[in-house]
Amino acid sequence: MDVPYQFKQFDAVVVAGEGLHSYQVLHQHKAFLGIENRSVVSYVLDALIKAQSVRNIYVVGKQRALREHLLRDGIDLDQPKPITLLEQKQSLYENVWFAYMESLPEPVPESHLENSIYKDKALLVVPCDSPLITPHEIDYFTAHADIEHYDYVLGLTPEKALKPFYPRKGQPGIKMAYLHLKEDKYRINNMHLVKPGRIQNRHYIQTMYQYRYQRDIKNVVRFGVELFKKDCYRGYRFYLCLLVCLMCARLKLDRVADWFRRWVPKRHLEAWVSQGLKTRFTGLVTPFPGATLDIDNNRDFEVMKLRFQDWRQSLRDLVERYPLPEDVSAQTALSRSPVPSQLNTSGTDIETVR
Repeated sequence: MDVPYQFKQFDAVVVAGEGLHSYQVLHQHKAFLGIENRSVVSYVLDALIKAQSVRNIYVVGKQRALREHLLRDGIDLDQPKPITLLEQKQSLYENVWFAYMESLPEPVPESHLENSIYKDKALLVVPCDSPLITPHEIDYFTAHADIEHYDYVLGLTPEKALKPFYPRKGQPGIKMAYLHLKEDKYRINNMHLVKPGRIQNRHYIQTMYQYRYQRDIKNVVRFGVELFKKDCYRGYRFYLCLLVCLMCARLKLDRVADWFRRWVPKRHLEAWVSQGLKTRFTGLVTPFPGATLDIDNNRDFEVMKLRFQDWRQSLRDLVERYPLPEDVSAQTALSRSPVPSQLNTSGTDIETVR
């Protein structure tokens, strides 16, 4: 990879709010779905606790419900890392911004943030519904993220990394929609390393989140209208090509999709997103699918429960194939301490394509 390996630590934010644009599974909040007698959000916290690149953890949602589920699952809110529960606001954008402001070492008025030394503080933002996310995956992502030259690093998982989790004869699986780019087909992997103070058009993120579920054709149209109004039609060809590829993939017209994705080079799409958000944006491709395998609907949840142990083992096997940088591994070995957790593993919802 082009980015040099570095060992860096960040505060992490788990977005676990229940709002107007969040999706429920089996008529309940996804964070509190149970897999092997533990809440999905607890598996996410297990990984963050063990990840060496994570310093403090903030969970934004309904405080009372979060506290009850986490304590029941044996999550210690004080050690080995402090976990702060924050009451949710009205939107995803507000939740992340609230956590960012709470994570600052000292109170800073929002009006003074532009000239503050904390405007370059980066947060790792992860969702509450990716129970297969691993400490190794988190550390790998943060070690390769070029946070010196970018203000927003979004994780991408290539299709080949997700194929082992597809449905097979006699075995259920999960098959997702992709972002069809010239270089490859990618799935947004739900990890975001972002400097909130450096994104001028932060409110655009809420629009992206609001219309992220693009299996619903109404969301496709609404997102396109909102996008074109803000973008003054400059990036219309990117959106239309991505949309055509998505539709062709559903109709199993792969050759047609491959022809259209030639018009969407990754670096051009990154430049367009950077311009829209008024920040420095990039997508970081990683080989790990754990964070990508989130829970979107009832069927995915039933499959996740059934294949949970098999898939965790598959993810553990990837650790040897994609080790951490040498300097990270050395420091990890020196600083690792036992973590009281039931999760036995080795170790950027701004999703616009579903």
